[in-house]
Amino acid sequence: MRSLVLLGLVMTVPVQAAPRTLTIERGTASYQSRDFLSAWTGTTDQMQGSIRFDDRTGLLLAGIVTVQLAGIDSKNGARDARMRGELQTDKFPTATFTLQTLEGFPKFSAWKQWGSRQQGKIRGDLTIRDITRPVTFDGEAVYTSRELRIKATGTIKMTDFNLTPPSLLLVTVENTVGLTFEAVALPPKNSPPLPLGN
Repeated sequence: MRSLVLLGLVMTVPVQAAPRTLTIERGTASYQSRDFLSAWTGTTDQMQGSIRFDDRTGLLLAGIVTVQLAGIDSKNGARDARMRGELQTDKFPTATFTLQTLEGFPKFSAWKQWGSRQQGKIRGDLTIRDITRPVTFDGEAVYTSRELRIKATGTIKMTDFNLTPPSLLLVTVENTVGLTFEAVALPPKNSPPLPLGN
């Protein structure tokens, strides 16, 4: 009888979470825009962030990416200055994407073939200036035992964030803007390799 009681106590003890964090080591963030005369891309490598997951269950716990907006370069100084002015980078220097859910991706603990490319939806909240809106990206991820490579692409409308599309000499930039994030995330230094699954 005592054995059964002890067994029941063991079985009801909650399993403690084992959080693990991958930190973005390097990456780029870019926007793609156009007017009826031309198209261009602005890019910055001033990006940081992290992904946190439960090492026992493989479930996502949290994720965040922050981009320094003043560093975006489209190879046109006047255009970049207008964009910085519209974004009010002196007051709101960063844009932040807070990860909420991953759809279509296996759990971190359930990857059978590490290094194979996985695709799915990356859903979260994007904050530009003082406006936050839900955004969905098409995502790709490739894992090795030491790093996670991520690429996410999507679109937003400038007016959804109370931004006015810039114009010059009656030429106005299109309201829809493409966004792309590419990053390499690493576990803490001196930590063991990521588990290779079952």
